Amino acid sequence: MKEPKVLIVDDEASIRRQLLVSLTQRGFEVEGCEDGLSALKKIESARRNGIPYNYIILDIRLPDIDGMKLLQVIKSKYPDLGVVVISGYGDEHTSENVQRYSGNAYIDKPFQIEELEAELRRLSAEEKEVLKKAQVGAEAERLVSAYVFIRGKGDAELERIYSELYFGEGVLYCDAVRGDWDIVVLLQAQDQKGIEELVNKKIRSLNGIEEVEVHYSERPWLGEDLESFIRNYERIRAMESGEEVGMDKRNRRSVSAYAILEIDRSHLNALFTKFYFTDNVVYCDATDHGNMLILLIQGATFDQIKKTIANEIRPQPGVLRVKELNIIELLAM
Repeated sequence: MKEPKVLIVDDEASIRRQLLVSLTQRGFEVEGCEDGLSALKKIESARRNGIPYNYIILDIRLPDIDGMKLLQVIKSKYPDLGVVVISGYGDEHTSENVQRYSGNAYIDKPFQIEELEAELRRLSAEEKEVLKKAQVGAEAERLVSAYVFIRGKGDAELERIYSELYFGEGVLYCDAVRGDWDIVVLLQAQDQKGIEELVNKKIRSLNGIEEVEVHYSERPWLGEDLESFIRNYERIRAMESGEEVGMDKRNRRSVSAYAILEIDRSHLNALFTKFYFTDNVVYCDATDHGNMLILLIQGATFDQIKKTIANEIRPQPGVLRVKELNIIELLAM
């Protein structure tokens, strides 16, 4: 009989080594990896090669992707794959969340190897009911998007400009901000020419406009595995919220701010991935040929947003400069 195949996903080398030795002695074929993206690559590669894993042992705290998010994607794509979640930082809600995301078992660290073996023996890919994949509908049509930063003249009627832009053609959303600019607009059109026409005819032509700066959204190519992960993750989030993929994900009850990051282009993919999965970051867009990232950040207060920028964004390798634009209510201008 073929040995059950197990993948251990844990960033602690000592734990991977201990589990590898112990489970191998108990008749399992075991491999290990230290982060979520490596795990996805191994899982998908094994499937393509016809030698899939039977079980995944998944730590919650990983250096690149939150383990719970990884669990959601794995079970969405491979509902028959047994996943045992482990953690030394669990609380009363952890087991509930594991069940919610269709994890097969949860074990607190530290644990006895016999406890883990018992869970693995209990699971069987052949016995598990294949869960029906959630269907969210067709992905939103891919349009060209651009952030337009607008500064009014000293005597400009900003309320009037804001109102005209808010309901303008091609405007996905329009925000009044405080900082180096007065208004930020996200435009969408079929192509770059369409964006240029909207900017020239609908924005630059308005009375009171002093300066306009356009930054085209340029989603970086992150590789097949990560792109697939993001597509599935976005479908899951849309399914949970009851919204369509591509809809505005902002919580209107929170305060929001833009963070404009000048970056070292060689760090683009690592920074984009990091910020895309950072809590409180609602949107992350690359622009200016990979030399800039534009983040939309939300929090309970602007002080919380400042802490997110100070603690999780500025210290990242490759971030050169950060400018913050707080989004304000129009009546507060």
